Amino acid sequence: MQPTRSFSCPLEPRRRAVTLGIAAILAGATATYRGVFAQPAHLRIGGTGMALAAIRRLGDALIIAQPDLAVTVLPSLGTGGGLAAVQSGAIDIALAARELIKAEVAKGLQCSPYARTPIAFVVHAGVPVTNITLTEVADILSGRRLTWRDGMPIRLVRREPSDADWTLLRSQSPELAEAVRIALERPGLLTVATDQENAEALERLPGAFGVLSIGQLRAEARRVIPLMLDGVDPTVEALAAGRYAMLRNLHIVWREPSSANVRRFQAFLREEAAQALLADLGHIPATGSAG
Repeated sequence: MQPTRSFSCPLEPRRRAVTLGIAAILAGATATYRGVFAQPAHLRIGGTGMALAAIRRLGDALIIAQPDLAVTVLPSLGTGGGLAAVQSGAIDIALAARELIKAEVAKGLQCSPYARTPIAFVVHAGVPVTNITLTEVADILSGRRLTWRDGMPIRLVRREPSDADWTLLRSQSPELAEAVRIALERPGLLTVATDQENAEALERLPGAFGVLSIGQLRAEARRVIPLMLDGVDPTVEALAAGRYAMLRNLHIVWREPSSANVRRFQAFLREEAAQALLADLGHIPATGSAG
């Protein structure tokens, strides 16, 4: 049994980091895109980690088309952190992996879907598996199955209870919901807090198994293997054709009244070049819905 390791952090300190320390996060942001002018207009974006790499790529494309606009994409805040930051005015646009609830709309937030992407079961590149079933997933989560076919130990990468991908797993079947409950109680499993930590663990640990979006996998060029689910590849083509059902809808969120820079970004998402880039990065663009 492997020693317990955890990258998770308590919810309340994370909220304080968003509401009280957002200026420090902005100062240390890893991706600031600047135009050719000395003082360009500035758009700040943050939120769910699964969307960050693709949005950074869109930021690159946007400033080439509109060099008077600088775009800063923050490190992962999570959906909740991004919503708190846009509500406080610390950022202009939040990236969310869910729709807004009524209480958030009542605070003046608005959202629009911009893309959807398949959610896949993935393994470390050295695992000799190409296909999996939901029954096999339940066995792995619950600990009934501990090794791959060649005897390599399965190293389940666990997410926090509130993680949206694991919430999606619960919705697949009562058996899988029970398996997720058991997985959350199992000792000795690596628990990761962010989408980037999740991808890094899956890429690094021999025998690793977990969940990752195809959009993040493609945009970050992660060296993991997405598995077929009951013989169906988790591709955007299969998702669009209705053959693959596990997906996440991604939204942009802003505070009303929206700024001119927010409206520029919304308009850019509707452009053919932006939608082609999203498609190339493993997303199905929500044509014409942003703004």
